[in-house]
Amino acid sequence: MDSGVDHLAVPFAGAHDLAARLEPALGTALTAGDPVLAVLADPERDAVSALLGPDASRVDFADPVRVHAVPAFTVAVRWARLARQAVAGRVLVIGQHLQLPDVGVEHWARLDLAIDVAIEGLPITVLCACPDSDPVIGVTHPQLLTADGPRPGPGYRPPPEALVEYPPPPPPHLGPADTDVAFRMADLSAVRRRVAAAAASAGLDDDRADDLVLAVNELATNSVEHGPGAARLQLWATAGSVIAEVADRGRMNVPFPGLVRPSSSGARGRGLWLASELTDVLQVWSDDEGTVVRVRME
Repeated sequence: MDSGVDHLAVPFAGAHDLAARLEPALGTALTAGDPVLAVLADPERDAVSALLGPDASRVDFADPVRVHAVPAFTVAVRWARLARQAVAGRVLVIGQHLQLPDVGVEHWARLDLAIDVAIEGLPITVLCACPDSDPVIGVTHPQLLTADGPRPGPGYRPPPEALVEYPPPPPPHLGPADTDVAFRMADLSAVRRRVAAAAASAGLDDDRADDLVLAVNELATNSVEHGPGAARLQLWATAGSVIAEVADRGRMNVPFPGLVRPSSSGARGRGLWLASELTDVLQVWSDDEGTVVRVRME
């Protein structure tokens, strides 16, 4: 398969139909020795495994519930990271749109749009297995991989244009924070100390604690440098987990925060990119009331 497009929907009518649609791409990847990640429901996983036979052991079958327990943008970031970390070859990711607990239909739309942004220029192909009755797969995929070969997605719109119809869910309420302080530029060293203390109380190892401190420092610095000059830090620490939140009264006009690697010729976007790379989850909410950036480290 060489469509010139790295992200395609694969409409299918049943598990065996999907396996047959995927067989050419899987065969090419496995013959080349490329990494393959498949995130499929049990019937589709079993059909693919049966089709591949012994070669199925060379596919990394991941649990969809675990993969999609994080926000859609985080899933896209993690798949793009697979491609950047690959020693050689081209990564193949097969992901299935499913009904999962606490995962709404907007998750899949946001994931599809984020994939287009996150994987641009990377050695990766993402095939999204979607029921052939899904009326919006053509809107969020540049191409469909049909029985007759690739064809353009009907109604496809560029990610920044389509994203406005799929806003992120509101920030989950976390209850009273363990730390809740206002800060300015002169207070950044105190911000770092507070984050380090929260990481220690949660039992994070030294490397992950250092990464969290660096990530929050980048966010806090961005907030006071490019925002209104004053911001708020909140921290929640539990056994093995820290959530840090930086909020200010400015508005961030970045449709895909943390997904796009900043240009080597400039520093803009570096803070969000680093924070996304250094932590387990990064989420951003921004409107006329202000901007909230939340990261999680476990």
